[in-house]
Amino acid sequence: MGGKKKPTLSQLAKKAEKEKAQQAQKAKKEVKKEETPAKRTIQVLDEKVFQAIAKEVQNMRVITPYEIASKYGIKMSVAFKVLRNLKERGDLVLVAKGHRTEIYVPAKRS
Repeated sequence: MGGKKKPTLSQLAKKAEKEKAQQAQKAKKEVKKEETPAKRTIQVLDEKVFQAIAKEVQNMRVITPYEIASKYGIKMSVAFKVLRNLKERGDLVLVAKGHRTEIYVPAKRS
């Protein structure tokens, strides 16, 4: 006895219309995703880019890994390694180090 009530015809029509609209939106999103290519990031740094970064950081007031990563299109981990390497060479001085980031200044400014 009893049981779940069946939907009315107008409710079924509304449900079908909603599903059709959702499918159309999904199709539009898929088309947009295909049109915009993903931004490429460099995972392995070559010597030419490293020298460009080394030259550029001498003119900056403060240097963070995020600035280097966003400017040159490299991964954050690579940016950390580059800055640490420049610090070991003596081109940069570590000013502050937190849990997640490091802040450097050029050696001549410190």
